[in-house]
Amino acid sequence: MARLVASPSARALVGYLTLLVLCMACQKLRAQQATPDGMAEIAFDLPAQPLKQALAQYDRLTSLSVFFPSELAEGRSSAPVHGRYRPEDALRRLVEGTGLAVQAAASDAFVLIPTPRPPDAPAPEATASRQRQVDGAVQARIYRALCARPSLAFGEYRLALRVHVDASGHVRHVRLLDTTGDKARDAAIVETLEQVDVGLSPTDPSRPFVLLVHPVHCDARAAQAGACRPACERQAG
Repeated sequence: MARLVASPSARALVGYLTLLVLCMACQKLRAQQATPDGMAEIAFDLPAQPLKQALAQYDRLTSLSVFFPSELAEGRSSAPVHGRYRPEDALRRLVEGTGLAVQAAASDAFVLIPTPRPPDAPAPEATASRQRQVDGAVQARIYRALCARPSLAFGEYRLALRVHVDASGHVRHVRLLDTTGDKARDAAIVETLEQVDVGLSPTDPSRPFVLLVHPVHCDARAAQAGACRPACERQAG
């Protein structure tokens, strides 16, 4: 398997799960999980350069997480970014012309994916409704599969992965976008999820699903609000 890369800040957070985001690539994620409008602009002075190098500089400037498979950035060059921009806008400018698109996975995390081909026609409401149903089923089945194994139950690790669901409703091509910090656990997650049957076929099997499990520090206020219960217990409750 090719080496997978995430910006260094992707490995910094520890604690308990507070956010589970499942999104379909090419869907209108910006309205759901976009960077907050109030995020301040930052001065950027990034020349055109190898994409990996540009992303490393972007990480140091913003401390945001950008996940991408290593081979996806090979041989690609960034566009120059000069001036003051909100971090998400700057990232989108940085990848212009690379054949890649920015997918928001959380307020502080993004995933780079190949630029989707434009659809031939707007998806009818029935198709959009079906896709939302599949999205929910994929999230629930992945959640259930990991919670069924105590060693993989969500808690003190961050998980970012990409999966496909084939026409028969089975999870295929599980790909971690960053390590959880434990190679044995990484392998166990892939093995477990490759056995998952969603029970529904997606509207487009070629489009990936991206899953981000985002743990944060559990402080006194979160504990008082009951947010510090292990994620699998909260799901069961």
